[in-house]
Amino acid sequence: MQWKCNEPPGKWYTSKKTDECNQLINMKYLTECPERKSLNDDIHARPYLELNPPEQISYLALLVSREERLREPAHLRLLCEQFGLPQPVNLDSKDILIDFGKFRLKMEVHAEYTHYKIIQQSKPKDPFARPPILSVPGEWLGGLPGKVLVGIHVAILDESSSKLNLAPENLPRYFDGNRLIGGNIAGGNGAAYSDFLIHEDGFSRLLIVNRQFAPGQAGRCLQRLLEIETYRMLALLGLPKARAILPELPNADHQLVRLTASLDEDDGQSDETLLDELTRLAATIENKVSATYARFNATRSYASLVTIRLEQLRESKIEGIPTFTEFLERRLNPAISTCNSVDHWLHQLAQRISNINQLLLTRIDVRRKQQNQDILESLNRRAKMQLRLQQAIEGVSVMAITYTAVSLIGVLLGGVKSIGIHINSDLAMALVIPIIGYFVYLGAVHLNETIEKEDKGQNG
Repeated sequence: MQWKCNEPPGKWYTSKKTDECNQLINMKYLTECPERKSLNDDIHARPYLELNPPEQISYLALLVSREERLREPAHLRLLCEQFGLPQPVNLDSKDILIDFGKFRLKMEVHAEYTHYKIIQQSKPKDPFARPPILSVPGEWLGGLPGKVLVGIHVAILDESSSKLNLAPENLPRYFDGNRLIGGNIAGGNGAAYSDFLIHEDGFSRLLIVNRQFAPGQAGRCLQRLLEIETYRMLALLGLPKARAILPELPNADHQLVRLTASLDEDDGQSDETLLDELTRLAATIENKVSATYARFNATRSYASLVTIRLEQLRESKIEGIPTFTEFLERRLNPAISTCNSVDHWLHQLAQRISNINQLLLTRIDVRRKQQNQDILESLNRRAKMQLRLQQAIEGVSVMAITYTAVSLIGVLLGGVKSIGIHINSDLAMALVIPIIGYFVYLGAVHLNETIEKEDKGQNG
């Protein structure tokens, strides 16, 4: 079907009749990319929480396996049943928000972890005295699929309405007297403080002060601060692997140097023995590369996300308190560098082993070719000797055949002489010797030529 508009090109955007023509070109007549809807909606996924300080949040981030992830919807359904709520229709969604009345629960599913936020409004005398997680049944918390990586109690207080003294010098008492890390955030519209320590209840603490957050800004700042801590911990998952492997790398490097020296000096050790040792070393290194490849890549990715989230905080310094950026760069960057160093060392060892292995295989191949050449030359010498022997045998054979033929002629002549025909048999035998020898020789030459032609035909 073809739609035609008769309006001139210059009136395409102004003509009323043209607009009517355009309306005929509806999306239903176009072929849509199958992923268009999901790709467009992905930008709206995981919206920020709408927060009205004062708020308290208990945050949990759990590492989950594939099997544990399959149990998450059923476990969330169990909590709804305990509070007598209807089951949400989107339990398989990656972003779920449920209002339980006394508190709200927000669950988000990520690639290798799931996090839960338990939110409630309150005005406690101590911002961390009664966290929201106490409103959730302990049996349900104990059955959460996964292992806790991050646990944080968050308090968001309004500076203008709070009865607490929120001056920086007064805040350490809410963190058990520990040294604070923090700064002004969101261009000075708020402030955030933490000590990055796990307290006796198993949770760390984060205090956010609202000065004049714009609508929704508190939720965005909370999300970024929680992501900084979560991504920091996820990035550090590669550090234990790096520390476990690091002591083994010098030994592997020394072994590789020794094998290279043996290859260079040719100290009598057979190539097969060197190749066997090199293969075992290569298998060890490749096993470590395979075991750490995904984790070290994730470490770099999460570390870059921490940097991005720190920039998005728009943080400025509070005198006498290290900022989040200063603290994390001083602590996190060396750990990431260690992981990168181990990863680089492993890949360099693997590459060097590959180069030496190729060199050793080339030397073995050259030596085998030389051995084959020596064998061929030996076979060639033997063939020449056999040819000479054959030629000598052919001479003897001609003489033997000639002798046999002459002897037969002598017998024949003796028989003729016995019937009365007088023939000088000795003279006759003497005369036929060269004739018979010549024809026997011609026969032998013809036979050799025939064999050579057949051989050339088969080889060609």
